[in-house]
This record gives sequence, structure tokens and C-alpha cells, in this order.
Amino acid sequence: MNPPGLWARVLVRALVVAAAGVMALGFLGPGAAVLVAGLTSLTFVLLWLRERTIAPRDD
Repeated sequence: MNPPGLWARVLVRALVVAAAGVMALGFLGPGAAVLVAGLTSLTFVLLWLRERTIAPRDD
């Protein structure tokens, strides 16, 4: 079951990756654009994995 707002978050993250790639393409060239887009995507994946594996704290 999908949590509320999942598709909105996925869309926003995809737009952020595309925007970062386009800006890097304009400033640095195609190789850097692919690198920036790839690293941005990897960051989102790592944050998602961290969110899933963090044990709940007792506050």
C-alpha cells in the first residue's frame, strides 16, 4: 500500500533531478550533467533507504 503523497514526492524528486541535470548541462557540459543527475538520484535513494531502516526511538 502506498503512503499518502507518494507519487507527489516521486514527481518532485524527479523534477529536482532533471533541473540539476539541466543546470549542470548549461554550466559544465554533458558529462557533468550525467554525473550530477546520477548523484542527485543516488542521494534520494540513500535517503529513502535510511528512512526505511531507522529504528524508532523512545522519546
